[in-house]
Amino acid sequence: MKKSILCVAALMIGVVSFAQNNSDVDQTGVGNNANVNQSGHNSSDVDQEFTSNIADVDQIGDNYSKIDQKGNVGGNPASGNGNYAKVDQDGGTATRQRSTIEQQGDRNKAYATQDGEGNRSMIQQGNGMNAEDNYARVMQDGDDNRSDILQTFDNNRALVDQMGSDNRVDIDQVAGPNQTDGNFSDILQDGDNNRSTTFQQTTGGANTGSFANREYVEQHDDGNRSILSQIGDQNYSKVYQEGGVGVNTNYSDVDQSGEMNKSWVDQRAQGAITADNTARVTQSGTLGNISTVSQMGANTATVIQSN
Repeated sequence: MKKSILCVAALMIGVVSFAQNNSDVDQTGVGNNANVNQSGHNSSDVDQEFTSNIADVDQIGDNYSKIDQKGNVGGNPASGNGNYAKVDQDGGTATRQRSTIEQQGDRNKAYATQDGEGNRSMIQQGNGMNAEDNYARVMQDGDDNRSDILQTFDNNRALVDQMGSDNRVDIDQVAGPNQTDGNFSDILQDGDNNRSTTFQQTTGGANTGSFANREYVEQHDDGNRSILSQIGDQNYSKVYQEGGVGVNTNYSDVDQSGEMNKSWVDQRAQGAITADNTARVTQSGTLGNISTVSQMGANTATVIQSN
C-alpha cells in the first residue's frame, strides 16, 4: 500500500499572513510517502509504521515538527527498517525552530536542516538490539542552536554542523557490537562559545582490527569546549580547536576507558592571535593506549594514563 499526501496548510486556511498551520499524518504499511509543506506558524506531526517509509517536511516561519517511524519487524513492535525522515526548517528571525525525529529499528536515515535563531533538533534512532546501521545528519545555521542525538546498538553514524554562536551538541552512542565495529560521530562548530559533548560505549573491540568507536570534533573561534568520553577497547578520538584570544579560549577533555585506545588533540590560535589552550586526556587500561597533544598559544596540558 502506497500513499502520497501533500499538505499546504497556508493555502487551505486563506490569505491571512502567518496563519496557524497544523498537519497530522498517520500512515500504516510499506512504502508510504508523506510530504508536508507549511508557511506561517507551523506544526507538523507524522507517524509512520512498518518499513521503507518516507517523511519529508518543509516549513517556513515559526516551526515545530515531529516524525515518528516504527513498525513490527522480526516480532518486535517497536522496530522498523529502511525508513527515511527529512526536516527542513527556515525560521528567519523567528525563535521557535523545533524538530524531533524518532526512528526505531535498522538502516534508518534522518536529516534535519534548520536556519534561524533558537534552533532545537532531537534525533533518536534505535530500540534495543533492533538498532543497527542508522544515519543521522543535522545542519544548523544561526545562534543559540541545540542538537541532541541518541543512537543505540552498533554501526551508527552521527554528523552535526553548526554555524553561529552559543551552539551546543550532545551525542550519545551505545553499541553492543555483533557484526560491526561500533559507532562514528563527526562534529563541526563555527562560531563563538561552542560546546560539544559526546559519549560512546561498546562492549567489545573492533571486529576487523580497525577502530571500534570514532569521534571527531572541529571547533573554530572563541570560547570552544569539547568533552569526549569513550568506554571500551580500540576507540579513537580526534579534537581540533582554533580560537582567538581570551581566558580558556579552547578547552578539551578526553576520557577513554579500555585498551588500545588513541587520542589526538590539536589546539591552535587564529593567525598571530594568542589563544589560551587547555587539554586534559585521561586513559585507563592495561595495554596500548596512546595520547598525542599539540598546542600553540598559552598552553596547559595534562595527560593521565593508568593501568
